[in-house]
Amino acid sequence: MKQQDIGRFIAEKRRARNLTQEQLAELLGVSNKTVSKWETGKSMPDYSIVELLCKELNITISELIAAKEKESESTPIYTEEQVALLLYKAQQMENKKRIHFDGSISKPIKKGITMGSVLAMIISYTTWKSIGWAILHGLMSWGYIIYYLIRY
Repeated sequence: MKQQDIGRFIAEKRRARNLTQEQLAELLGVSNKTVSKWETGKSMPDYSIVELLCKELNITISELIAAKEKESESTPIYTEEQVALLLYKAQQMENKKRIHFDGSISKPIKKGITMGSVLAMIISYTTWKSIGWAILHGLMSWGYIIYYLIRY
């Protein structure tokens, strides 16, 4: 499941229905920028809106996830309800992750990194009474966090 493929599929289906991004957004109750982010692969539709999106585009949830139309009327491996549940669970897992599909870092992690750096600077300054050492330790803590995020 690649976000870019799903985004292209959404755009293709939207155009097939002769809808603009703004019109689709209005039907779904979201902004046209949100639709644009889906179509460019920068984000995925929220679970709460997937069923309505599929209904408006005349596709199934399975087709959305596969980013292509069903080729035949073969028996699906999963029911639509199972696919919806899998999508919901995947979205919940992404929300709990430190780093999202698009590479951005979640807000709690950003706050934690900032607090850790500030704490390192405060401890360094109170120990050595030097602003230079405090800045160095603050930068070193950021370096360690970046190393950790890249490695793990």
